[in-house]
Amino acid sequence: MSKQPRPKKYVLIAMFGIALTAILYSSAFADTWLETYAAKSIPDKFEGEITRTISPPEGLIGSTFTMTYLFSLEEIFNRDKGPNINAYNYVDWEAQIEEKIPNGFSPVGPLPTGWEFNQTSRILKGKIEIFCGKPKSGAEIKCNDYAKQSNVSETIVIKLMGNEPGTFNFSEGKFAYSLEADHAGKTAKHDRTFTGNPGSLNTQPVVVKGLTLKLPSSTTIYMNDTKSIEAELSSHIPSNVNLDWVVEHSNIVTLQSGSATSTGLKAVGVGETIVRATYKYPNGFVAKSNDLKVTVKLPNLTLTPDPKELWVYPKDGSVVRQTATLTLNQLKDDQSSVNNKLGVSWTSNSNALRLTPNGTSVTVEAQHGSDGNVQVVGALTGYSGQSKTALINVKEYPQKVSTPNVVLYMSQSPYAYPVKFFPTTANVTGYGLTVLEGTDVIKIENNTLTLVKPGLAKIGLVTQDVSRSFPNGNGPTPIAQEFYVQVKPGTDPNPGTDEPSGDFY
Repeated sequence: MSKQPRPKKYVLIAMFGIALTAILYSSAFADTWLETYAAKSIPDKFEGEITRTISPPEGLIGSTFTMTYLFSLEEIFNRDKGPNINAYNYVDWEAQIEEKIPNGFSPVGPLPTGWEFNQTSRILKGKIEIFCGKPKSGAEIKCNDYAKQSNVSETIVIKLMGNEPGTFNFSEGKFAYSLEADHAGKTAKHDRTFTGNPGSLNTQPVVVKGLTLKLPSSTTIYMNDTKSIEAELSSHIPSNVNLDWVVEHSNIVTLQSGSATSTGLKAVGVGETIVRATYKYPNGFVAKSNDLKVTVKLPNLTLTPDPKELWVYPKDGSVVRQTATLTLNQLKDDQSSVNNKLGVSWTSNSNALRLTPNGTSVTVEAQHGSDGNVQVVGALTGYSGQSKTALINVKEYPQKVSTPNVVLYMSQSPYAYPVKFFPTTANVTGYGLTVLEGTDVIKIENNTLTLVKPGLAKIGLVTQDVSRSFPNGNGPTPIAQEFYVQVKPGTDPNPGTDEPSGDFY
């Protein structure tokens, strides 16, 4: 409250003096009262005349809290029956306040006149004053009029913003004050100083609640797949919340569009990385989630089916070439298929099979007989080490058999008859020989001719029966052919030279 020039007052006079002004009934009694208590120390019971409250007791980050200092004479006036307050020439009570504002809060808006805040020390300083008296004292209001008010007080309001979450104790507040009270020309002066006997403000805890962001602790994404991550938010959600997402290694995971509280993750590289969600309050404070460890891995591979053999064989005047379609399955650990399959490259180590790739599958077609198992390899594109191999035995049944007639001399016994199969790549070349005519001329054991005596023999050849490899009834029909062998006595006169067999029929 403003005032006019008045008799010089003493600064930092104790709060106790206000009681002096409130309990005097007459000038004589007031003189005695002043003389009795003027020299005494100020009792603690008078500290309640200056209070500080903060409201609301809890709020969100970025919200405004109201800190109110109340400097009140009402309790002093009502505590004891004193003289008519209007009998005083003047009453002057001035309080100085110092309070350390906890980290996490800052004043907002202009401070009241005479108040200041030191950002480094975080000390808020200011003063409050009540001055009343008779017109000649320079007071603008009579003390009696002041006393008639419902609450004889002065109020200072400071606005604070909560800048970060936590529970903060406002516990470092103190005050000093001075009192001058003039009654009938006698002046009482009392001090409460910061250095000697400061008053203390009440301790009040204030809770600032922030947005809590919780993510899963870990997740696995298979290469080339995507996954949506939803942040679990606390109930203290600012309006229009919109999270920002950060990934440490964008060569492993990239961010994709999501909702206000979620994001999509796309696996682009094998490895591990960290993903976080953040929210930035209007005051600049950033709330961060826990770390989400994202593991990007390649799928587990299986190759189906697993054919052990494929055939090439003649059938009804044409050549049958068996085929099989292999698929490189890309599976998660739970054996379900990944959502977005990686590319697959297909190779073989032999032209006995012809490959026709079709993405994650390949059609293999038997071309000709193989010397051993043919490898068919399905590998993830860009990850040649991640592959599966099928081993296929390509079997080829002959289309023709060469069985010419032959002339032999007794000296050539035993004789291995040279059966030839066509095409030359045919590898299913089992056969059996039987003497059809001339069993006294030739004996056969293990497909070897034993010459018994000169003469003519008729031999039958049948290629092996492979029907058990074709349970459905398909497969090649064995080839049956006949040829003649003429046996002559003695020794071949022209060894190393084939003798024309002639017509034995």
